[in-house]
Amino acid sequence: MMKTLITAAIATLISTSAFAEAHSHGNSHIALQNVEWVDGPIPGVQLALAWGDDEAGAAWLFKMDPGVALPMHTHTHDYWGLSIQGAWVHIEADGTEVMTGPGDYSLIKGGEVHADRCDSHIPCIGLLDFTGPRDVAVAQ
Repeated sequence: MMKTLITAAIATLISTSAFAEAHSHGNSHIALQNVEWVDGPIPGVQLALAWGDDEAGAAWLFKMDPGVALPMHTHTHDYWGLSIQGAWVHIEADGTEVMTGPGDYSLIKGGEVHADRCDSHIPCIGLLDFTGPRDVAVAQ
């Protein structure tokens, strides 16, 4: 039941172009402290459109509070992830954990099952640059 609720909330909230349009900006420079964060579907997670068109592929900022963990999930399309702040842990399907810090980046292929966690005393902030429309499905 919880997976169904999370999947429904995520699908409704963060995979719609309306969400992207509502949080886009026309400025050519945005300081990180001025980003307009929007609560995500999981408590302790916030999102902000950085640039792009979500229907074609866009870059999204995410912020996770310390200790927040996302369940195993997949995305249809590849994304590049860049760690900006904190200790963002990427967890592969086999349980392998990769700790990333500011400046670290990686490619996550579409369809790869993975999870994420924030293991620092400050919020984890990262940038996700999707190669196609952004979606998420909780792994079964």
